Amino acid sequence: MGCGRVAPKSELMRIAVKRSDGAQACAVHDRDGTMPGRGAYLCRSSRPGLPAAECLALAMRRGAIARTLRSPVTVDPKLVESVGP
Repeated sequence: MGCGRVAPKSELMRIAVKRSDGAQACAVHDRDGTMPGRGAYLCRSSRPGLPAAECLALAMRRGAIARTLRSPVTVDPKLVESVGP
């Protein structure tokens, strides 16, 4: 979704929508790949459980996460901070 690379699922990490009562939908890492609804995939980094920083930055800049999930979402701050500069 971010860089457009085609890869096996094992090399990608799934992002899904987490909805809370009254709160805006949030895009979070779906570690087990079992959350309901649409999923968006980002390249994995060499660090376990984190997306590649370049891929996440590109996806956020283009608005690709919300577009792929077909929902207005905020990206989980933990996810963004974990791949910071």
